[in-house]
Amino acid sequence: MKSYIAFLVQMILWSVFSIAEWVSEKDHIEYKWIMFVLFFYLAFMAARKIVQSRRLTLFITSFSLSCFFVFKMAFENILEIF
Repeated sequence: MKSYIAFLVQMILWSVFSIAEWVSEKDHIEYKWIMFVLFFYLAFMAARKIVQSRRLTLFITSFSLSCFFVFKMAFENILEIF
């Protein structure tokens, strides 16, 4: 159950990252990478606090990040169709 809660918290954080990226669309790519690293660290620390295991935290973080980018690409492709 803790893993599921950590996954949901991270998906919320990745969604906030997506909104922040959309708001700052005219920023340089370096600033976007810095923002990504900060959100990654925040997501990792949030899951680490919930799960209490470094290896499981790394797995949950990589899984949530992968799911987020898959959903983001699917959503962008659906928007292109319409």
